[in-house]
Amino acid sequence: MIITKELYPFIQAYSLIIGLSVGSFLNVIIYRLPNNKSIVKPRSKCTNCNSQIVWYDNIPILSYLALLGKCRNCKNPISIRYPLIEFICGMITLMLLSIYGPTIEFVAVTLISYMLIAITFIDADYFIIPNEFIIFGFGISIVSHFFNLLPISIVQGVYGALTFGGALFISGALGTIIFKKEALGFGDIKLGLMLGSFLGAELSLLALFFSFIFGGGMSAILLFAREIGDDHMIPFGPSIAAATLLTILTKTIGGGNHIINWYFTTMWDGKYFF
Repeated sequence: MIITKELYPFIQAYSLIIGLSVGSFLNVIIYRLPNNKSIVKPRSKCTNCNSQIVWYDNIPILSYLALLGKCRNCKNPISIRYPLIEFICGMITLMLLSIYGPTIEFVAVTLISYMLIAITFIDADYFIIPNEFIIFGFGISIVSHFFNLLPISIVQGVYGALTFGGALFISGALGTIIFKKEALGFGDIKLGLMLGSFLGAELSLLALFFSFIFGGGMSAILLFAREIGDDHMIPFGPSIAAATLLTILTKTIGGGNHIINWYFTTMWDGKYFF
């Protein structure tokens, strides 16, 4: 199917609506899944007064603005996180559309991105990465490889899984030996295995690098602000998710990556070496 310039704005608008709507559904998943509640029923309720939320109060972002951020019935403040997640999903959907175009690969990458957003908030709140996400992600990866939807082969996917998951496993083991306590949860390792199968070895190394940069940076900020103590555990899932999203969003045409290209063309051309 040939997409004309006249049709593209409608595709963008439709993609934005889908992204915002998925963001609204992710709010349900983030709240219910860790608490072993059904993500399908019952309908959403106010967490303060338990009144059922009517459909016109559930329109992404717009309902929050119309209600001035408060429940229609009890006037209890609604967390800003709800419209924030909707906004993030909408913007990431548009960004991915501009990079991948209206393709099947775009659908696969977008689904992975939605999953990473949910993992970020669940791991931050509960220090867990539900197995449902790992199974879902592996399912997308397997289907994508089976139908050749990705710019990497199945073998490269296996190498990626071993690279991402293996590096996290080794890092966790070394951290446990050095600090005499669990340094990395097994959920993070499983997440690395799944994402590596989707990214391949080269992009897995890039995502790994930024995972540790983001994780270390967040730890330093929290320690400096005295929000946590030296013995406080910090979830690593959000760092892995953010690093993977950065890797996905810096893709070049043909399966390359802008950051990797910049590194090899800038750092290795003699400009920064004497």
